[in-house]
Amino acid sequence: MKLSLKRLSAMALALLFLVSAIPVSFASAADMGSSEETYVQDLGNGIVVTSTLTVSPSVARYTNKRGTLKSEFTANGTWIATITLTGNFKYNGITAGVNSASYTKTLASGWSYTNHNLTKSTVSSSNGGTVHLTANLRDFPLIVPVDMTLHCSPKGVITSS
Repeated sequence: MKLSLKRLSAMALALLFLVSAIPVSFASAADMGSSEETYVQDLGNGIVVTSTLTVSPSVARYTNKRGTLKSEFTANGTWIATITLTGNFKYNGITAGVNSASYTKTLASGWSYTNHNLTKSTVSSSNGGTVHLTANLRDFPLIVPVDMTLHCSPKGVITSS
């Protein structure tokens, strides 16, 4: 009888623990979605840039976040390039910094990608962390400037410009 009571108590305790953990798991899963924001910029001379900022969420209170800025360049309605800038940021509510930064590019035939410069803030700061990419897209006689920035605030808000 003693053994059955212990076994029953252990199962009841395990069930209670399992039931209390389930709402936390569902709440975390609900917060796992990415956010997206798209905007269009007319650079003149028929050049239009459509940029989409995607922010991948964090699962802990003070942690890391990833921002991806994908810019598609068109000339008179014809696709010429897609450039994607990615920044991995760390933040804690007081400061933010950059863990890593990278970019990828895909170009239409005849176009070249020159003078690129990728910079990132190297120290966590109360001003936040910033990743900045500049370059030029060229197809004689056209030169299209590329200027992409990701910024993460100390509160973990990622924006682009």
